[in-house]
Amino acid sequence: MDVFNSWQFNVIGYLITVVVFFQFYKLAVRKAQRDGAATVLLQTIASIAILFLVPLLPITFPTDIRVYLLLIGACVFYGINDRLQTTSRKHLEVSVFSMVSQLSNVFLILIGLTVFREPVVLLKLLGAGLILIGNVFLFYKRGKIEPNKYVWIGVLATFIFAVAISIDIGISKQFNLPFYIMLTLFIPASMIFFGERIKINEVAREYNGNDRKYYLTTGIAWAFLIFFSLRSFQFGKVTTVVPLQATSVLLNVVIAYLFFGEKKDRLKKLISAILIVIGVCFTVFG
Repeated sequence: MDVFNSWQFNVIGYLITVVVFFQFYKLAVRKAQRDGAATVLLQTIASIAILFLVPLLPITFPTDIRVYLLLIGACVFYGINDRLQTTSRKHLEVSVFSMVSQLSNVFLILIGLTVFREPVVLLKLLGAGLILIGNVFLFYKRGKIEPNKYVWIGVLATFIFAVAISIDIGISKQFNLPFYIMLTLFIPASMIFFGERIKINEVAREYNGNDRKYYLTTGIAWAFLIFFSLRSFQFGKVTTVVPLQATSVLLNVVIAYLFFGEKKDRLKKLISAILIVIGVCFTVFG
């Protein structure tokens, strides 16, 4: 068996790159002078990095115009998600955002029930409930829930991401995978660039600062985590891949504690992360 085409290799690749992505994203944007420019810079770096993998896979493109229309629609939501998550990540701890981002699984279940008329499955609902409980417990202080506005921005970003995924289902299989990933990064970057009327010198200013190495690391990790994630699902079973990918929540909590000084509420974060991982597993096996 070709190790590079195994789900095991791609899951390991995903876990490594997603942890690097989460940790270094915070370092990259913590001093960003304009969040939109920082987002465009990261997307551009990622879209360039992934092109190096294009020759490794067959060059294929769909002929149905509807696929391209769905791609554009998904990219609108990807762009909004990417832009919102930059502001949220800038102001939240890595460990906190990693757990909030798992709410996308809850939103996907709700979209499945309401839009795609999927049958109600008790175990899926229980899993969604555990993910919610994990997040509520994280922000429960002094008898009340205390999320700040950046948490709510993160929640909105995860909802929009879930919408994008719902539109995007199955499209990637019809393209050369790295080229497809480039499109889902570069098109949203262009939308943000023109939508916010960002100037090229503003993007250059972010890149030419002291945090250039963090931008490069984050952008490259972003490209490869998407690649490894999609390849994991191509070669492995969803019931195996999703729970293993969900362990990135625990990894991010531990790494942020050990190396980035996120020691506040460490026990609460650990309990929340465990509840969320169990919840994700339930949503898959349901």
